[in-house]
Amino acid sequence: MSPDEDDVQPLLPLDLLGALNRHDVEFVVIGGFALSAHDAIRATKDIDIVPDPSPANLDRLWAALVDLDAAPFTIADFDPIEHPLEWERASFGFGGNWLLATRLGRLDILQYVSGVDGFDQLRQNAVPTLTDISGRIWMAGRDDLIAMKRAAGRPQDLVDIERLERRASRDE
Repeated sequence: MSPDEDDVQPLLPLDLLGALNRHDVEFVVIGGFALSAHDAIRATKDIDIVPDPSPANLDRLWAALVDLDAAPFTIADFDPIEHPLEWERASFGFGGNWLLATRLGRLDILQYVSGVDGFDQLRQNAVPTLTDISGRIWMAGRDDLIAMKRAAGRPQDLVDIERLERRASRDE
């Protein structure tokens, strides 16, 4: 049985990202947590990543997810998420998106994101950050964040775009 939103552990973002780094997973952080790299900080309930789609990297990602006790879950506020694929390593090869509960909080693995042309573009424009807990983390670049948020177009995304643009204008 899949966990639901109430079963998800509190988010420990740096610990979660550190766990991925310890497995040498190549990824770029996108979404609300990535705003922090651009001084547009806001609260978020999850970590969103886009992994390098190479088979070797997906193997390392799977090993990290096993260590994190990851499992797909449904979100009460939306229709149940129906994955046509089984929760197994081979399923990552199909490029789908997964919303996961882990022992360190919610992790969304996004292999397809509107507004950008995949991992290679995100990694090329990513901003490196360094923390004592998680090591080096690549955060999506400002322009890529704006493009993804503009493509999604949800109310929170529009607020995030305004924050990013306001901060960029202060930096000029």
